[in-house]
Amino acid sequence: MFDISALAVKETAIVSLENVDGEPLLDADGQQLTITVYGPGSKAFQKATAVRNRAILEYVKKGGKKMKDNEQRELDSDFLASCTVSFNGFVYKEFTGIEMFREAYNDPAIGFITEQVNKAISDWANFTPQSATI
Repeated sequence: MFDISALAVKETAIVSLENVDGEPLLDADGQQLTITVYGPGSKAFQKATAVRNRAILEYVKKGGKKMKDNEQRELDSDFLASCTVSFNGFVYKEFTGIEMFREAYNDPAIGFITEQVNKAISDWANFTPQSATI
């Protein structure tokens, strides 16, 4: 019999960032900037999803119909920050740790990074053992 657990995905993956023109996002030395994230098969992702879902339910219970853009951006930033292991090759302002992740993902001026991570983190295929870097 085939052991289905052989198809288990990895907990993390590395997202290679691109600039707004779709070119690799590089530091001053020409090194690729990346972000390591937890994927949908990890406990961290599952916990972050549960927190986000509870926040949405709470909003609806209070009579909210549609979240304001800034509220939605903050909720999304919290989710992505909770799913981020590290920024590789860069920092965001004076912040550190999860606060740095949250603030960076919440900054609309670099929203192209948030979009890339949001897209990559939702795709199970990016966390297969064969995938190295997204």
